[in-house]
Amino acid sequence: MAAAVGASALAVAGPAYADPGPNDGHHPGPDPKITSIVVNPSEVVLKHRRDSETVSVTVKGVDLKSAQVYFVPKGHHWDGGGHDGGNGPWDKKDDEKTPAPEYKPIWFAETFSKTIGWNDPVGSWSVRVVAEGVNGRKVFGDSSFFVKHHTWTPPKSPKGTRFVGFNASPEPVKQGRKLSLSGRLQVAQCYGDRYYEYDKARVELDGSSSSCYESRKYWHDWYKLGWEEIDVYFLPKGSHKWRYVDTIETNPDGTFYTKVKAFKSGTWGVRFEGTRDLASSEAYDYVKVVKK
Repeated sequence: MAAAVGASALAVAGPAYADPGPNDGHHPGPDPKITSIVVNPSEVVLKHRRDSETVSVTVKGVDLKSAQVYFVPKGHHWDGGGHDGGNGPWDKKDDEKTPAPEYKPIWFAETFSKTIGWNDPVGSWSVRVVAEGVNGRKVFGDSSFFVKHHTWTPPKSPKGTRFVGFNASPEPVKQGRKLSLSGRLQVAQCYGDRYYEYDKARVELDGSSSSCYESRKYWHDWYKLGWEEIDVYFLPKGSHKWRYVDTIETNPDGTFYTKVKAFKSGTWGVRFEGTRDLASSEAYDYVKVVKK
């Protein structure tokens, strides 16, 4: 279906109608009508070049033998003619009816579909139905749907980082004994990001992957952040001033481990200062110190 070039149509391959029953709606003769045209969805939203969505059109009517559905993008010529003239079936409506005594109506229902892709035109699409009655009379109907692209813009802000599982142990600890500080540093990961290049434990700071699109959110998961410096601080109980203790480095898998001596109860903290491409983050853990 080359909708970008002109209108596209799908036709019923053969009669697709049902007997409505012996006591239902008798009238003098065939009276072809389209009773409903249901388009689903009414709006197609494509968020990526590989996206596509199928639009279905269900045509229902009475005394119809067959139908064609034309999908016409706004501003495109409809090959089947139009209301204002042309050689197509649109201007060939036949108002004559074929009389028949006690005619029993025949119900018609058929569903058509078309797949809309990124290269199809955006904007309003007309859905035009041309149906042929059992008496040869043509009847017509119209509906529509809308197509739009929802594009994304990569964020310019640094990638988020976080500490996972930061712990100071044991808790409580005896005065003068050593505490173990451990945890993991992670970075927000984008779909398609290549974070580690070759066998180096350095982050490849490239957030321009075309696989990151809005429907999945730009940052979708967390990944190890190795070989980054983090600072260790201590805030004694009752104080408002953090004291610098040490600087350590994360392992290639983002984990870190160090030992410190505990003399007073208070809060131990780790902080990653961040860079131009990585946001800062921090984590804390309170430890009670008891006398020996």
